Amino acid sequence: MISLKTFHLFFIAASVLLTSYYGLFELNTPTSPGITSYTISAFSFLITIGLITYGVKVMKKFKEI
Repeated sequence: MISLKTFHLFFIAASVLLTSYYGLFELNTPTSPGITSYTISAFSFLITIGLITYGVKVMKKFKEI
Protein backbone atom coordinates (compact mmCIF):
# COMPACT_ATOMS: atom_id res chain seq x y z
CA MET A 1 0.00 0.00 0.00
CA ILE A 2 1.27 3.45 -0.85
CA SER A 3 1.85 5.81 2.05
CA LEU A 4 0.00 9.07 2.45
CA LYS A 5 3.30 10.96 2.19
CA THR A 6 4.22 9.36 -1.13
CA PHE A 7 0.75 9.86 -2.57
CA HIS A 8 0.69 13.51 -1.51
CA LEU A 9 4.07 14.25 -3.11
CA PHE A 10 3.08 12.37 -6.27
CA PHE A 11 -0.19 14.29 -6.52
CA ILE A 12 1.61 17.63 -6.11
CA ALA A 13 4.15 16.69 -8.80
CA ALA A 14 1.39 15.60 -11.19
CA SER A 15 -0.47 18.87 -10.55
CA VAL A 16 2.68 20.91 -11.27
CA LEU A 17 3.18 19.09 -14.57
CA LEU A 18 -0.45 19.50 -15.56
CA THR A 19 -0.71 23.22 -14.78
CA SER A 20 2.61 24.07 -16.42
CA TYR A 21 1.69 22.07 -19.53
CA TYR A 22 -1.66 23.85 -19.75
CA GLY A 23 0.06 27.23 -19.44
CA LEU A 24 2.40 26.36 -22.30
CA PHE A 25 -0.49 24.99 -24.32
CA GLU A 26 -2.41 28.25 -23.95
CA LEU A 27 0.64 30.24 -25.10
CA ASN A 28 1.28 28.05 -28.15
CA THR A 29 -2.34 27.34 -29.14
CA PRO A 30 -4.65 30.09 -27.85
CA THR A 31 -8.16 28.77 -27.23
CA SER A 32 -9.70 32.20 -26.65
CA PRO A 33 -9.32 35.35 -28.73
CA GLY A 34 -7.35 38.35 -27.55
CA ILE A 35 -5.79 38.71 -24.15
CA THR A 36 -8.00 36.09 -22.49
CA SER A 37 -5.73 33.22 -23.45
CA TYR A 38 -2.66 35.04 -22.11
CA THR A 39 -4.48 35.74 -18.86
CA ILE A 40 -5.42 32.08 -18.47
CA SER A 41 -1.82 31.10 -19.20
CA ALA A 42 -0.44 33.56 -16.63
CA PHE A 43 -2.91 32.32 -14.03
CA SER A 44 -1.85 28.74 -14.76
CA PHE A 45 1.82 29.65 -14.26
CA LEU A 46 0.98 31.38 -10.96
CA ILE A 47 -0.75 28.23 -9.77
CA THR A 48 2.31 26.22 -10.85
CA ILE A 49 4.59 28.46 -8.78
CA GLY A 50 2.23 28.14 -5.82
CA LEU A 51 2.19 24.35 -6.12
CA ILE A 52 5.99 24.20 -6.28
CA THR A 53 6.22 26.36 -3.16
CA TYR A 54 3.65 24.19 -1.41
CA GLY A 55 5.52 21.03 -2.46
CA VAL A 56 8.81 22.32 -1.02
CA LYS A 57 7.10 23.20 2.27
CA VAL A 58 5.44 19.78 2.44
CA MET A 59 8.74 18.02 1.81
CA LYS A 60 10.37 19.98 4.65
CA LYS A 61 7.41 19.20 6.90
CA PHE A 62 7.58 15.47 6.10
CA LYS A 63 11.28 15.40 6.97
CA GLU A 64 10.39 16.58 10.47
CA ILE A 65 7.79 13.87 10.95
